[in-house]
Amino acid sequence: MGKRIVAVRYSPDWLALTDDDTRTFLRRHGIDENLLVDFMGLWDRHLKVDYRSFRHEIAKLSRASFAAVRGAEVIPHAVLRETKRAPDDLIAFVDDDDWLSPGLFEELEKACPRPLNGIWWGSILVGPQLTTYEDSQTLPLIELRPLERVIYTNNYAVTGRALNHHGYPRLFEHYHADRRFGKFWWPPKKVPLYLSAASKHPCSTVSVQFFMAQPQFRADPRRHVERFADQLAEADIPAEYGWLKQPVDAVEALVRRALG
Repeated sequence: MGKRIVAVRYSPDWLALTDDDTRTFLRRHGIDENLLVDFMGLWDRHLKVDYRSFRHEIAKLSRASFAAVRGAEVIPHAVLRETKRAPDDLIAFVDDDDWLSPGLFEELEKACPRPLNGIWWGSILVGPQLTTYEDSQTLPLIELRPLERVIYTNNYAVTGRALNHHGYPRLFEHYHADRRFGKFWWPPKKVPLYLSAASKHPCSTVSVQFFMAQPQFRADPRRHVERFADQLAEADIPAEYGWLKQPVDAVEALVRRALG
C-alpha cells in the first residue's frame, strides 16, 4: 500500500497577510480584488478578534483535524508539486478551513482497497445556507450534501497513478477535478460515507462574497455573527459524525470571543 497523503492547498501566514496578498488571491479566482479589503475593514471595526487572527485560529483547527487522520502524512501543496508520486499513493486535497474524519483513509481502504484512479465520498456543510439572507439566518447549519456527482473542496482523493498521468493542475482544485473525473477511463469510485466537512464560517471567502452583497449584513455585521454563534450552539450533530463536535465547539468559542 502506498502513502496516504493530505495535501493542503494555498494557506497563507494569516497573521502576516497584506491587503495586496488578498487582491492577488481574488484576482486569481476572478473575484472583485477589493472584496476582502472591504470586508476586513468592516469586520475589524465591529468584532473583537480581527480578521487575520480569526483566520489564523480557523486554520489551526483544520491543521489539528488533518494531523488526527490516522495513517496520513500532511504536506503543503508546494511540496506535492515537486514530487512524483508512487502509483498506489492516495492523495486527498483540502483547504485550511476544512475538517476530516480521523478514520478517513481507514474507511476508504475498507470500501475500496485498490482504487485505480481515485475515490470520492460525502461532504458535510457546516455553515449557513447561502441562498437568501433569510435562509442563512434560519435554516440548520449542518447539511449532509447529496451524494451526487459533485466534487466539493474536500471530498475526493486521487491516486499517484492518476496524478502523474493527468497532471497536477487538472486535479488540484476541486472544480477542475470534477470536470476531469468525467474523462477518466475508469471513473473514481463513489463511497457512500460522509468523511469530510467544509467550515463556511463568516470569514470564509464564499461567505464573504454572499454577505457583503446583503445590505442587512453590511448595516449590522455583529447581528449576523451573533446569529452564527447561536446556530453553532443549536447544531444537531448525528452520533456517527461525532468527530465534528470538537471543531464545531471550538469555532463557537472563537466566534463568541470575537463578539466580546
